[in-house]
Amino acid sequence: MCGIVSLCYATEVAAMGHEAGELLKRLEYRGYDSTGASFIDADGVITLLKKVGAPSRVVPELGIDRQGGQRFIGQVRWATYGAVSDVNSQPHHVRCKVELVGAHNGNISNTDALKPTLTAQGHAVVSDNDGEMITHLTEDAYAANLANPGPALAACRAACAAAALNAAIPDGAFLLLDAARTADARGEGSYAAAFADPKVPGVVAVKSGSSLYAGIGTDAHGDFVVVSSDLTSVLSKTRMLIPLSEGEGIWFTEREYLVFTLGGRLAFSKPRPKRSKLNVRDTGLRDPFHYFMEQEIASAPDNLDEVLRYYFRTPETESLFAAFEDRQDLCKALVAKVLALYEAADEAALANAFETLLLDSVHQELATRVRPHAEVLHAHRGQPISDERQLLADLGRLAPQALETLALFDLLIVWKKQRRVTRHLQELVQAIREAGKEGGRIFLVASGTSYHAALVAGTFFNNLAGVAVFPCNPGIFRSMYLNTLQPHDLLVGITQSGETKDLVDIFTDVRARVPGLRRISLVNNENSRIPQELSEFYLPILCGPEIAVAATKSFLNQVAILYVLAATFSLTERKVAANLERAKDLITETLRISEADVEEAAKRLYLEPSLHILGTGLIGLAREGALKIREVVLNHAEGYDAAEFKHGPNTILGKNTLFSIQDLASLLEVYEQHRDGRPFAGGIEALQAWPELVETRFSNYPLVFVCPNEERDVRITISQIHTHKIRGADILLIAEKNPELALAVAGKPMGQERYWSKYIEVPASGDANLFAFAATVALQRLAFRMSVLKMEYLNRLTVADHGVHPDAPKNVSKSITVD
Repeated sequence: MCGIVSLCYATEVAAMGHEAGELLKRLEYRGYDSTGASFIDADGVITLLKKVGAPSRVVPELGIDRQGGQRFIGQVRWATYGAVSDVNSQPHHVRCKVELVGAHNGNISNTDALKPTLTAQGHAVVSDNDGEMITHLTEDAYAANLANPGPALAACRAACAAAALNAAIPDGAFLLLDAARTADARGEGSYAAAFADPKVPGVVAVKSGSSLYAGIGTDAHGDFVVVSSDLTSVLSKTRMLIPLSEGEGIWFTEREYLVFTLGGRLAFSKPRPKRSKLNVRDTGLRDPFHYFMEQEIASAPDNLDEVLRYYFRTPETESLFAAFEDRQDLCKALVAKVLALYEAADEAALANAFETLLLDSVHQELATRVRPHAEVLHAHRGQPISDERQLLADLGRLAPQALETLALFDLLIVWKKQRRVTRHLQELVQAIREAGKEGGRIFLVASGTSYHAALVAGTFFNNLAGVAVFPCNPGIFRSMYLNTLQPHDLLVGITQSGETKDLVDIFTDVRARVPGLRRISLVNNENSRIPQELSEFYLPILCGPEIAVAATKSFLNQVAILYVLAATFSLTERKVAANLERAKDLITETLRISEADVEEAAKRLYLEPSLHILGTGLIGLAREGALKIREVVLNHAEGYDAAEFKHGPNTILGKNTLFSIQDLASLLEVYEQHRDGRPFAGGIEALQAWPELVETRFSNYPLVFVCPNEERDVRITISQIHTHKIRGADILLIAEKNPELALAVAGKPMGQERYWSKYIEVPASGDANLFAFAATVALQRLAFRMSVLKMEYLNRLTVADHGVHPDAPKNVSKSITVD
């Protein structure tokens, strides 16, 4: 995954290190294998500080936060090419042919071939890291440009003239950005990068298949430009974003900037900054939460409100929205004028533009037409709910007398998106029907958590729509189905980021192989590549930014939308909406009533080295619950179908050789009690001398059952509980209240005195499909609490680099750059 960040001020700033440290910490979820920071002072001297470890630890250890500087390039690493070591950490300071500092985020896939080539060309390659390769490639091209500047300067000046740009760009900046273009042509892969020559003003950053954002603003230290792999870090400095598209780069100082094309013919532009729809507060940690994972689990009911808002009509706004429909042309024109306010360069410009809009004839005509609905607008004033809520909140602060007008704008924006979403929902329902009628197959393709949501969707479609769907991850799809595709098949991709590379590849392959096959997506990031470039249309997931690496709220919203899609085949819109309201209530109630039971279970399980989650008819939910435990607790966990467990995996029950840290500590205690003053032989000899050291440490194996309240599922679960607890299983059950299940769980088998069990009751749903929502948050909360407990335990033992953390566990990738 990794992340890069760069910041440039006009003059040397004593507090640059503080700013750099805060930016690096905001990137910690993207990389915690190593952290690095390069500072360039006003005299062009580079200071490079980097080592293995996460920003929260490395920044104070290396004194990054105490450095000064005029320019800064930093990186957090999630290792791919090259071991986790100081030398493989980034940025890279090179001076084989010319002095340069650079860092990258992503993969340079021809690294193995580039290393000997660069060495043969006179470069001292000191690491195995692909970031060093792209930095040396840029250095090589830059040195060639400096030796013969004419062609590159001529091309750059011609491109500037063609774009009617007359800014005073230093020749060195032209030569460096041209070198970045040349390096991009030689490097293969997906990445973002930043480079700086200490003797040339500014920084060059490129966006070549990986995320990169740029912002411009002013703070206590003066004007600045900041670029980062992560939008939240940019938003921590400024709301004004410089638009950057895929395949573009940017040269920038504290105020000047120039956007250029990476591939093909060189072209320059200077797009106007635009106000971000998000505020850093949208991505911050709020009281009373201590972790993003905890906050995001708790936000699930609010996120379902977003689904209800855009996927269904509501009685409160139905008459107003009907009035909007009568004058669609007028409404769309006004929405466009509202969105144009994003181009205001600062708050003064925003206030002036808003005053002008209030006097606009389009606004005044529509305001007259909706006057009969003034009561709806009045009730809605001061509570923006649309995607543009931050802009409207800013306007409300600047013009508090215009709250009713802002309510009109807000509901207009909701209406416009709602009509698009509901139209696309019906289009997808129709596409599924047509595919089935023509003998086509419906593929739900997704990775990780999204794949598990697709598996849950398979149950929904079977139960509610009577439609067979094929949930698969990209590897399964490519190996089992890609060569069998027909034009009547249907591809539905499910993705949080909309940039997941293996899913992007599937969409690209399908488009090339079977152009007539319809490609549709469910996506959270609506401005990403899959919905904007590779899909015929998309449905939004609507869960907002997700900061914790382990996805929780996106899973629930995906499940919700897939439920809506399947239920639409058999239920009325009003009934589907009512069921989703019920699902929201189930989540809220589950979080309330199960907290103590989940805590007890977490304390019992957090040091267990392995467990299985067994879903009766809910294999997708079982796998997702197990994935959450693997991700944030770092304990082995597997998700299985309950009945399938007896076909092999049950061999782990009874005596097994899985021992936890706690078990090892107890072994030493037993040894101390039995050695009778004899010297410790160590190793196998000690175990042979005192067999009880091992014999007394065998323990029951934990099984977590997840069971809907359906008669057949209950019968299967009861049978499996009895089958496994007599063979050495401890039982945790997540289910609705059921006396027969309770007896099966609580009954202690004869001869199994150490048997442990727990029944976590979730609220009665009245619908086996809705049970999935309650069970999901119970499993998520269990994984979260296990993670916190284990992290605290390992911290008390002073275990270095253990990697257990609910928000940023080691080795887990959330983003798009890892194949």
